[in-house]
Amino acid sequence: MKLSLKMIHILMSGGSGTRLWPLSRLRMPKQYLPLVEGRSLFESTVSRHNELCSSHIVVTNASQFALAKRQMGQAKATYILESVGRNTAPAIGMACRLLPKETLVLVTPSDHLIRNVEAYHCAARQAAEFAKQGYLVTFGVEPEYPETGFGYIQAESSVVLAFKEKPDASTAASYIEQGGYYWNAGIFCFQAGVYLQELQRLAPDLYHAVMGSSSLEGSPDINQCYTPSLSEMMAMTDISIDYAVLEHSDKVRVVPCRMGWSDLGSFDALDAEFPKDDQGNTLSHSADLALESRNNLLLNFGAQRVVIQGLDEVLLVNTEDSIYLGRKGQSQGLREVVKVLQKEKSPLLQAHREMVTSYGSLRLIDRKESTMILELTFNEIPQQGITLTAQDLMDHPLIAHAWQTILPDDTIRCLTLGVSKEPAESSNTVSLHQWSLELSQACNMLAVLQRNSG
Repeated sequence: MKLSLKMIHILMSGGSGTRLWPLSRLRMPKQYLPLVEGRSLFESTVSRHNELCSSHIVVTNASQFALAKRQMGQAKATYILESVGRNTAPAIGMACRLLPKETLVLVTPSDHLIRNVEAYHCAARQAAEFAKQGYLVTFGVEPEYPETGFGYIQAESSVVLAFKEKPDASTAASYIEQGGYYWNAGIFCFQAGVYLQELQRLAPDLYHAVMGSSSLEGSPDINQCYTPSLSEMMAMTDISIDYAVLEHSDKVRVVPCRMGWSDLGSFDALDAEFPKDDQGNTLSHSADLALESRNNLLLNFGAQRVVIQGLDEVLLVNTEDSIYLGRKGQSQGLREVVKVLQKEKSPLLQAHREMVTSYGSLRLIDRKESTMILELTFNEIPQQGITLTAQDLMDHPLIAHAWQTILPDDTIRCLTLGVSKEPAESSNTVSLHQWSLELSQACNMLAVLQRNSG
């Protein structure tokens, strides 16, 4: 059934890509991974709202724009590219500023799973009716078990009494026993002007920073993007919509719903979405084997075949450049691993070997003591051709890291550009700061970069 609610969908799509590491990275957070039913959570979220909303406003960081643009497909969208994340209250404020005050907006994360789309659409219709009356509406998911990883909403009928922080196990159990408590799904509906009015009343400094951002004036650029400057972003308070507005407003209502919702915030949550063999094992790759083993989660996205024997309750995640081995039921402990990698400033938190770019993709195939081999894939090449500079290559975090160790001087030798896997050497040696790659036709290119020995 078509739903002509004429809402605008505000799609929050940032993130650091750490919760499902090593699958997710800063340049490939979980919403862009094909985790469930062969498509990404971002794509599913867009599809789910194409009937509810007339267009989308995507708030994301600048480094993830190419991903968002590609996965948006043919849907109508405008983008706000943040140079630095400042949380949900300013992000939603910037999106609302672009719209007429009476516009109904539906604000959602891009990385959540909703299994029952019909139930979600029903909740959205209820939320829209409240929003038309001037309320700020939040979606409360009826809890299925005492979860300690979510915030809760305490409500009586549709009236919100309190927002609760993530509880400990006993408190979560008491919420379930008492009733009247809902998981906070981070989904909201209201009129753009009502939100800005409450933001002005309750967080005036943030309101003035949002409204004073000149980068949000006028029309978007040729890519349908608004790009607030770093100074404009830093002037906005880093605060969530819950803390800035909802916990203090008397205009908040909740729509309780049961829609098969999950934030897929850990590998344990993700495990519930996969089929199991007769021993309770999840095997993402048909060639993998689990012998004399039970209740294991094996996510294999590398080239190797994975075989385990005599193991129970194991979590194994294999990618092209990293392997994580842990215990099922304890995947929240992955945050400690991330802290260590952050302390090391590891590029493995930043990107996979292949990274989506504005022109196609850039892949680090191999790196040796003095050589890097890169593969560049182009979606299309304009008639005038395309020029890529050394800085374009170093936008890939793994390449930039390798560049510092392999090519530390200011000169590189471009050995070859072509589709051959065994290129012939050329003598084109130029300054790194002046080097560029010029292409005139759509194709895949292989670039071999080597330290200048002379």
